[in-house]
Amino acid sequence: MKGCGLASAVRTLTIFPFPGQESESPATTFYWFVPIGAFLGGLLYTVALLCQPLGAPLLSGALIIGLLAYFTRAFHLDGLCDMVDGFGGGWTKERKLEIMKDSHVGAFGVIALIITLFLKVAAVALLVERGGLITLVYVPLFSRFLVVAQAVCNPYARKEGGTAGRSVIEGRLRHVLVALGWVVGAFFFAPLVTVAAMAGVGVVVTLAIAWHARKQVGGVTGDILGATVELSETAMLVVGAILTPLLF
Repeated sequence: MKGCGLASAVRTLTIFPFPGQESESPATTFYWFVPIGAFLGGLLYTVALLCQPLGAPLLSGALIIGLLAYFTRAFHLDGLCDMVDGFGGGWTKERKLEIMKDSHVGAFGVIALIITLFLKVAAVALLVERGGLITLVYVPLFSRFLVVAQAVCNPYARKEGGTAGRSVIEGRLRHVLVALGWVVGAFFFAPLVTVAAMAGVGVVVTLAIAWHARKQVGGVTGDILGATVELSETAMLVVGAILTPLLF
């Protein structure tokens, strides 16, 4: 498995162990982000199916989102908190990046975390109640594509490097194209109108984060990539929950 990036991608994006050596170039993990997102989505879909007969959609939503955070080690939620703290608490680029690197979470980050989790739980509860469970497969799948595009299409903000530095610097168009190929293949099995609408809002959110990140710190960091996953997922879940009774 050395060099293909699969083992590194699984260990980076999930809590699950996986055999194989680490990839020589961290950017090769981008090839596998979408399949891993599909795997996570499949797990959520299975849990949602098991919870549906209970008739407790809010409880089901909390369990599903809690499991997603556990399966991913709350990796992206941590990035969201750091990004919001940095953007909200710093006056200069250097200070924003310094705050984002701090392991402590401030008030801005806590507020963003609470609102994000609340929206996710409420949206998934509606999906469970309204029978739109299949969309749960596509949200993690597409958000992982968006984070690949975000990493490849933006400069890295830290001059001194960082955890995600090599991945961003070594990311190339081929990584996006392979990730896009996975997405196109998955779309053949999707409720097209709903998933297309969800994907569209995910793209808008990702572009907004990219624009804001360039304005604030001149590019992206690992925290900003994590925030891209969380905020795009939240927006897509909300749109999916709204559209489900209209299109299913």
